[in-house]
Amino acid sequence: MKWIVWALLALNLAVAGFFIGRAYWPQAASAQNAPMNVDRLSLRSQSTPASSVTPPQQAVRAEALCVEWRGLSGGEYPQAREQLKALANERVMSFTEVPLNTRYWVIFPPLPSAESADAKLGELAAAGVLDVFVVRDGVWRNAISLGLYANDEAARRRVREVEGKGVLGTRVELQPRQGTEYYFVIRSDDPDALKSLGGIKQAYPNSQQSRVACPL
Repeated sequence: MKWIVWALLALNLAVAGFFIGRAYWPQAASAQNAPMNVDRLSLRSQSTPASSVTPPQQAVRAEALCVEWRGLSGGEYPQAREQLKALANERVMSFTEVPLNTRYWVIFPPLPSAESADAKLGELAAAGVLDVFVVRDGVWRNAISLGLYANDEAARRRVREVEGKGVLGTRVELQPRQGTEYYFVIRSDDPDALKSLGGIKQAYPNSQQSRVACPL
């Protein structure tokens, strides 16, 4: 009988050992804890990719080019002017006529009427401003002249003088000297337009054309 008791005890211990050891056995990986397959791993950004379209370049403003045309005689000058006018109608270009000899004119700007100009003249006389007169015709009609000067410094000195007497609003205008000759300054944004000047210059062999900085 004893051996039966010992056999049952051994069997119970074996069964108990089976269930206790089962908790420590390795378990198959679940679907939730399955290892990642590195070969198929793909990282995708959730943000919208930056546009690969290059923004349009800003328009580059063409730089103006200028040419001086000097040395035209008194008889050649009017003919050259007409040729420049015709060329300006065909090309994107413009030109100005610049006097070789100038004077600096101190004036009070044109007033609305001859009566108001005369009244202003009286005010200037009362303030002690002398050597003035009213311009009676031309584009400066009803302006008041305060003198012509050989250089800018002398003209500015006159302005300071009358301002010291309480007269404000005068200005300095550049005026051609009587009988002066002129030259042209031709301006264009198109280099080809300026190249065409060489064609009309051939009729005036004693004249000179040269590239210059454009006046402001």
